[in-house]
Amino acid sequence: MLDRLTIERMERAADGGPILVAFSGGGDSAALLLLLVERFGAARLRVAIVDHALRAGSAEDARRALGFAEARGIGAEILALSWGDQTRSQQAAREARHRALYDAARRCGARVLALGHTADDQAETVLMRAAAGSAWRGLAGIAPLTPAPIWPEGRRLSLVRPLLGVRRAELRMLLRDKGAGWLEDPSNENGAFERVRVRARLADLERAGFDAMALARLAQRMRAIADVVDAAAAALVEETVSVEEDVLVIQLHGWKGEAAVRERALSVLICGVAGGQRAPAPDAVARLEARMRAPEFRGATLGGAVLSARRDGVVIARDGGALMGRADGGPPLKPLALMAGEEAVWDGRLALTASAPGAVIFADGSKPRIEAPYGVSVATHWLLGARIAHMLGVRPQNPANEINIRKP
Repeated sequence: MLDRLTIERMERAADGGPILVAFSGGGDSAALLLLLVERFGAARLRVAIVDHALRAGSAEDARRALGFAEARGIGAEILALSWGDQTRSQQAAREARHRALYDAARRCGARVLALGHTADDQAETVLMRAAAGSAWRGLAGIAPLTPAPIWPEGRRLSLVRPLLGVRRAELRMLLRDKGAGWLEDPSNENGAFERVRVRARLADLERAGFDAMALARLAQRMRAIADVVDAAAAALVEETVSVEEDVLVIQLHGWKGEAAVRERALSVLICGVAGGQRAPAPDAVARLEARMRAPEFRGATLGGAVLSARRDGVVIARDGGALMGRADGGPPLKPLALMAGEEAVWDGRLALTASAPGAVIFADGSKPRIEAPYGVSVATHWLLGARIAHMLGVRPQNPANEINIRKP
């Protein structure tokens, strides 16, 4: 049931290290865990169980999931989320879950995080994105192997989904055949959640004769196109872009190729410079990319970056207005205190490690300013190249600050 190609790619990405499995005890993750035990053995695996602490009984379910993993000889831990006064939305829960899992991966030395998404999840995702008016890349749905989406917490970590070709019902049959139980999350019946409503709608459509798996097959075809575009965008970046500390320079004489490739490359470059979580809107990137190549182009801002013309090229730098706080109400970037010997990332772009306590980094226009007590040194390196390589799913030759990239 595990997709062979995805497993091979996961092996390469794991680089001989452990495989962390995100485990809820539900049917999908239970089947994934059993299949991975058969494939790799229990000793190679680690299990992380997230207790979202959003409903009664979640702690007990987490303990039952822990018992499921430990009964099979797999090292496991429960990651209990703490909310305080934070907003408890679905998006906030997702981001908190991912950050907890990424931290667990770092602690156990895992370079891959295995997730139990299925063909049904894929079909639901495509339908949801189509209904939201997603661009073509969104219809590629869930990727079998993708860089962790939250930056910088997800640095050097890949998410792997080896069950995207398997239906949910098939996995339940597998568990029954093996005599293994699973948990049912009551949230999966809560119609307040969009995915639950979409799941019910797809079930109705299937009963009426619609082939829900046509949506999953559409995602597979679109994913193949997205992979080709990303590979071409990586080649374009390697050929035309250089790093000058915290800025990127595009040489326009080599900036060629299909529009989709140029736009993907520009979107990723903007993210690399701005350090943000999300790429700018595709339509806005397309308009800017066309303007950027025009002889009369002088400059523009987008997504927290500022672009300016320079001889035969374009310079992309951080937008100082976004860092210092905008007149439209955007907050300024807060100072960041550095812990001794622990790497911290400022503005998603600059990694810093202080030799002793007391150092603080501030935004000073578009640049950082470090204040440190006498005798305290701070080692720094820019992450622009690493961020670009991460988004394109390739490995930089020098993760600290290198645009030249190669396939893993």
